[in-house]
Amino acid sequence: MISLALTGGIAAGKSTFARLFCSLVPDTFFFDSDACVHELLTRRGIVASIAGSLGQALSCADGSLDRGRLRELIFRQPECRRVLEGILHPLVRESCAALQKQAAESGRVSYFLADVPLLYESGFPLQRDLDIAVGCGPQTQRARLMVRSGMTPDLAEKILAAQLPVAEKLDRADVAIWNGGSTDALIRQTEHFLLWLKNKSSN
Repeated sequence: MISLALTGGIAAGKSTFARLFCSLVPDTFFFDSDACVHELLTRRGIVASIAGSLGQALSCADGSLDRGRLRELIFRQPECRRVLEGILHPLVRESCAALQKQAAESGRVSYFLADVPLLYESGFPLQRDLDIAVGCGPQTQRARLMVRSGMTPDLAEKILAAQLPVAEKLDRADVAIWNGGSTDALIRQTEHFLLWLKNKSSN
């Protein structure tokens, strides 16, 4: 089994690349850090722990998490983001390690692909064979982020500032995927990457 770490800037196209990869290699075990965080934040015990640690009311009237309030808080107050990460990151790492172990023990998996946006920023301890970074130009990234999330330019800038620049991630990765163009271009790159990967693993 080949283990791959996938990273890149927010709104750069990591999720699209991951979907393409998994559709081309259906037996891939895929770990999505964002989905893991989303699930963790549905647990009332974790929400209560976060609210208590931050000293903030973060629940909606129905008891669920006010995600918009939390997002505003953590990107406008870096100390709050560090507190949140201290609670969530160990749980995400534990979930990723468990799925990777399950994939390895299954004996029927070609690839384990883990989408970890903060791979470098957080020093994510993932045992892997290759790092893949997906990137696009900064203007494209900002535009996609605002259209996708409906956020203000000010908040978009704060979110981007909390991550390493895309260029640095592309430079640090073993494989760089450029997603500044069309979906067809991304599809072709994904297909070429898989062909290269299969040739590499067979040698």
